[in-house]
Amino acid sequence: MLTFLIVLTVIIGLAVLIGRGTAGSTGIVDRDAQRMDIELKAIAGYADYIRPSHH
Repeated sequence: MLTFLIVLTVIIGLAVLIGRGTAGSTGIVDRDAQRMDIELKAIAGYADYIRPSHH
């Protein structure tokens, strides 16, 4: 039983290490996040234009 658990742990560990670089959405650009960032920067710039900050 102990040997089975050790082998299972090793197999899962290898699968995690191998899949770490390829799994997930690391290479995908989040267009919604980009659009939201642009809109928030535009709002902040507009608000700064109306009420200039005191630097």
